[in-house]
Amino acid sequence: MIEAKVTEEILEDAKARNEEFFQKFGNRGTHRNNKEQRMTGYIAESCIKKKFDVFQYSQDINVDFNLDNLTIDSKAQGCNSRPLDYYSATLYEDQKERSTDYYIFSRVKKDFTMAWICGIISKIKFFKISKLQPKGTITKNFRYDQSRYEVQYKELADINVFLNWYDQNKK
Repeated sequence: MIEAKVTEEILEDAKARNEEFFQKFGNRGTHRNNKEQRMTGYIAESCIKKKFDVFQYSQDINVDFNLDNLTIDSKAQGCNSRPLDYYSATLYEDQKERSTDYYIFSRVKKDFTMAWICGIISKIKFFKISKLQPKGTITKNFRYDQSRYEVQYKELADINVFLNWYDQNKK
C-alpha cells in the first residue's frame, strides 16, 4: 500500500478534471453522480498519475488510464483513516461488463488530505477470486446499497511489483 499526501497540485488537477467532466456530462452516472462524490475518484487518479507517470490518462471515458495497450480502471472510496489489508476492494455488480484489463483500488481520506493506493489486480483475477455480496449486506461500517463484488486489499498486487513485472514481460 502506497501512501500519498494530497498536495495542492493534486487537488487542483482533480478539481479541474472534475469540472471538465461536469461540463461535458453533468450529473451522469449511477454511483458517484455528483461533483462532490466524483472528487474522491479524481483525487485518487491524480495521486496515481503523480506517483506513476507511466500511466497516461485515458481518452476513453469508460477507463481511467492506459499503460501502452492496457486499460486500467481506477476505483476509489472515501475513508476516515488508513485502510488495513483486510478491508475490501469493491465493484458494483453492474460494473462487471465494463471493458478493462486491470483495476487499481485506492482510498481517499474524506478531508482530502491523504490517499492510499491499495494495489492493482487484473479484471480476470478479480472476478475469479471475488465474492458477490448482495444489496443489503451489512459490514462493520455500512450497508451495501447495491450488490458488489469484493476482495480484500491483501489480494491486490503492489503497483511497483506489477510495473517491474510488466517492464520485464512486455513485448
